[in-house]
Amino acid sequence: MSDRNAQRAELAAGISRPLVLLLAFTCGAAVANLYYAQPLLHTIARAFSVSNSAAGLLVTVTQAGYVVGLALLVPLGDLLERRRLIAAMLLVAAAGLGIAAAAPAFAVFALAVAVLGVTAVLAQIIVAMSSSLAGEHERGRVVGTVMSGLLIGILVARTISGVAAQLLGWRVIFVIAAGAMVLLAGVLRSALPRVPATEQLRYPALLRTVLHLIRDEPLLRQRMRLGATAFGCFSVLWTSVAFLLSGAPTTTATR
Repeated sequence: MSDRNAQRAELAAGISRPLVLLLAFTCGAAVANLYYAQPLLHTIARAFSVSNSAAGLLVTVTQAGYVVGLALLVPLGDLLERRRLIAAMLLVAAAGLGIAAAAPAFAVFALAVAVLGVTAVLAQIIVAMSSSLAGEHERGRVVGTVMSGLLIGILVARTISGVAAQLLGWRVIFVIAAGAMVLLAGVLRSALPRVPATEQLRYPALLRTVLHLIRDEPLLRQRMRLGATAFGCFSVLWTSVAFLLSGAPTTTATR
């Protein structure tokens, strides 16, 4: 009992700035896994001898995996001890990145990026965990910092991927990212406090509560539509730009 009381006192005291920055970095690194392939679609198409349209489907596969992760894995943050869950998901992401780096065929690569899509929802679990670890006086700042890491990861991933592919080959970025996931799993396993599960429901019942929230909350449904539209436009733009920029430069005749 004394150990549990001490643990509650530690959580109530708040969260240290270095740990906040570590969680923000992990969020960015996790969600970046979704986007490493986007600027490389033309290169990947040539490497596996598939059409550009087939390579473009990788974006759909990745986002479909992300939807599956949101629906089936994020609720586990309430059922399982989050420190172990986060470390396990980082290791699964590392395995997916390793498979992507060594993929001998397009189908294997597509399967790997689907796994990366599923495990990228780790970022959402970390955001929720950072909110629960933060004290009342710092919750907004902590969540804002962690979300900033997530958004930076989305924006920077393409640049890092393109530079690494240009210098070292397109598979190297997946090797580097896999190593980062393994390293982060070890660091977070040591740095994060143990956070007990917050729900005692069975997993199917917990999933039903999510459906009930969607059914009963019109504002939630509106935000879901807005989010889906925004990220759909975002993905369409960046996928198209990747193929446009990979083509030969065009010149216009001047008089």
